[in-house]
Amino acid sequence: MSDRVIVGRIKSPFGLQGWVWMDSFTQDPSSLFQWTPWTLIRKADLPSGRLEVVGFQTEPETWKLRDKGIVVRLKGCPDRTSVEKLVNCVIEVDSVHLPKLSNDEFYWRDLEGCRTKTLEGVDLGIVQAMIATGANDVLIVKGDENSVDRTERLIPFIEQTVTSVDMSGRVITVDWDPEF
Repeated sequence: MSDRVIVGRIKSPFGLQGWVWMDSFTQDPSSLFQWTPWTLIRKADLPSGRLEVVGFQTEPETWKLRDKGIVVRLKGCPDRTSVEKLVNCVIEVDSVHLPKLSNDEFYWRDLEGCRTKTLEGVDLGIVQAMIATGANDVLIVKGDENSVDRTERLIPFIEQTVTSVDMSGRVITVDWDPEF
């Protein structure tokens, strides 16, 4: 099984000929259309009556940038009925499509699960997720049985705070007061 990454989401049908509105989670949305095949996935949603979609393989046939976003026509989906069942599916592609990063850049997904320790070696917990705040990205660190406490901390992912990231050891060292 390949390592896949979520790069977008199908939002809703557009017109009658198999087009859909979609969200791109990539920095350059046009690159998404070169990364094929797409694997569409969605958990069942009982309130809406939408069934689970497991690994539906497709690729973009054509796409357009519109005033309100991106529309795409998917191969194998010739009409509105065929795309209605794909609403709210996430779009996954093989991670080999991701651009290579320099040594001081990281994908969020790679930071999740790393232990976070202070300069003094105090274990603060594990990175559960990351959020973008506009000013900078933020680590959401959740304490566990191996950390100083079970507190959830929001730690800015900036040069002044994050002193090192050891991806091989899966440890992020931060200049942070455990009492904060």
